[in-house]
Amino acid sequence: MEKALVFGAGLSGLGAKELLEKKGYEVYLIDDKVAKTSKEGIEILNNKKIEFIVKSPGIPWKAELLQVAKEKNVQVISEIDLAYKYMDKNIKVFSITGTNGKTTTATKIYELLDFAGYKARLAGNAGFSFAKLVADEEPLEYVVLELSSYQLENNPQIHSNIAGIINLTPDHLTRYKTVEDYYITKFNIFSKQTEDDFALINLDDPVFLGLAEREEIKSLMKAKNVYLSKEKKGNIFVYNNEIRIMNDLADRAENLSESEILEKSRFLIKVEDLALKGVHNLENMLFLIGVATIVKVPDEKVVEFLSSTKALEHRLENFFVKGNTTFINDSKGTNVESTLKAIDSFNNDIIMILGGDDKKIDNTELVKRIAEKVERVYLIGDNAPLLIDDMEKINYKNYKNLETLENVLNYIKENEDFEKDQTILFSPATSSFCQFRSFEHRGKVFKELTVKILGN
Repeated sequence: MEKALVFGAGLSGLGAKELLEKKGYEVYLIDDKVAKTSKEGIEILNNKKIEFIVKSPGIPWKAELLQVAKEKNVQVISEIDLAYKYMDKNIKVFSITGTNGKTTTATKIYELLDFAGYKARLAGNAGFSFAKLVADEEPLEYVVLELSSYQLENNPQIHSNIAGIINLTPDHLTRYKTVEDYYITKFNIFSKQTEDDFALINLDDPVFLGLAEREEIKSLMKAKNVYLSKEKKGNIFVYNNEIRIMNDLADRAENLSESEILEKSRFLIKVEDLALKGVHNLENMLFLIGVATIVKVPDEKVVEFLSSTKALEHRLENFFVKGNTTFINDSKGTNVESTLKAIDSFNNDIIMILGGDDKKIDNTELVKRIAEKVERVYLIGDNAPLLIDDMEKINYKNYKNLETLENVLNYIKENEDFEKDQTILFSPATSSFCQFRSFEHRGKVFKELTVKILGN
């Protein structure tokens, strides 16, 4: 019996274990908290013939077990590549990555396909194991994958019929030597595409466009390009507050007159009629429309979906109102750019809850936007002193370090006037493993505490 080692007992690791066992492998599950320890894993590597290791995305490459595997020339693969190896190749794969919006976009693409009557499932970084999905052998037409940079490391073999990078902003600098290394890793999403596939291109992202001009990136991008823009350019674009689609996707809207645009493109939906509000959601929905156009989902189905779909939990989630004060759970705001977009989504007075881990990210733009638009800031987490230093540099004084969410909500209860037209925005701008297991756990705790402390 062939033997494999699965490193990490989270959703992806457990899915990989199930799939491998179904394929006849003897599997050793390694996880220092809930399975065999890393030291036991090294002993297994030293004493048994291991065909390969399936590494969970969150495990750093510097882990000792992986260094031993490298010395022994034992292949290390991802759960995504393992699943793709065994997946029915009649199923088409649509993959989405980017710094912000990838969970919303991938989830909504899946939901649209399901709404339109296709047999589709969502997997990857969105919280569903791709390997588990393959092990279940459900007959499908499409799999939608949300892929993080961690899942695109190490020469990924996943072939995506449609792939897209929503946007690129600094993140995960504790994992990568430079922000450019992080960006380049994202481009691996295109690496196995052919000229029969499609790449969704965000014409509004200057970082993406700059990197796409490099020869090493051009060599990756063999697919047909579908260009998206919130302006009058591209194949799917916004013009006079309308989302329009070129009738021939080989055409682009640049330099066309109004009469030519009306002649050569079709109206889909007004921006104001999108159920998901905000510039960031417009960007996300353009990617969804790109997929729908390629797959030929009827326009009327797309419009019905876009005008009625609901926001995801933990992403600008309006979950509680007290008086005239609205509470927004944006725990999915795990980096600066995401939180900037959250701030820009509101026009009334904003009171922010901010902070968590120190991700070695430049907070300059964040504190500038806070000074421009935010009435008060309540800080939590390890990076609170750093945020205070940055706010003091620009003479912003309306902050208070309360350390924990419970302290913040108790303070809000005693000190805020809930009859004011204002928004309490919980958008941490970072991860928070210093206090929570995940952004989902953090958001759930925030909502539970809000109802418990302020619900009367």
